[in-house]
Amino acid sequence: MILPNYGKDSSPDGIRRAAEVAEELGFDSVWATEHIIVGRGALDPYGRVYDPIVTLGWLAGRTERIGLGTSIVILPLHNPMHLAKEVATLQELSGGRVTLGVGMGWHTDEFEFMGVEFKGRGRRGDEAIRLMRALWNGERDFDGRYWSFHDATAEPHPSPPPEIWVGGSSDRAVRRARELGEAWHPSRGSDADHVRRVKEQHPELRVIPRTSPEKVEAMLQAGAEGAVVSFADEAAVRDFARRYA
Repeated sequence: MILPNYGKDSSPDGIRRAAEVAEELGFDSVWATEHIIVGRGALDPYGRVYDPIVTLGWLAGRTERIGLGTSIVILPLHNPMHLAKEVATLQELSGGRVTLGVGMGWHTDEFEFMGVEFKGRGRRGDEAIRLMRALWNGERDFDGRYWSFHDATAEPHPSPPPEIWVGGSSDRAVRRARELGEAWHPSRGSDADHVRRVKEQHPELRVIPRTSPEKVEAMLQAGAEGAVVSFADEAAVRDFARRYA
């Protein structure tokens, strides 16, 4: 279930209540969204967003079993060493409940505001995934085009390492998911027909899209292994749970 950590009406009480209801009803996991600073083109609904890693860390101490995921972190806007540390910490403190969903970003204003080049973000994102895995695995050396380290230490080494789910709907995003991730996590830009085509071409690829309640059945029939779902309110959550329990 997508958490209401974004939108003009988002609030701590709303986020906490959503996580409690999800755990009560047996949902697999809750997912937090990221945008950092946006222009007018993304003001609705991303002008107000609670940071996903901080939000999930807060929820880790308020829940017992439910999974904690990001849908998604905009990977090229982060230093991957810092992000790897944050995620490793959350994985350890939550008892191994974390999934890191990543995307390459689409809102050019956000990159401009943060002084990060939009062009080449995919290449940087690919290297960032490799670097984070190296740190989580305890590797002491890493040679990359954008980041390198030698004779370095960065603990804790999360056990198990968090899965990385790759967002995006382009052919490159699918390739990135196959080469560097544990699952493809498409959202806007991918309907059930697109999921079906990708699954037919790559049947071994786990596909878990972000979608709406009314589209879940079509996604499952297209070959998706699950769905990360956005709900309008708690009544919709409970209705969905009754249908799929």
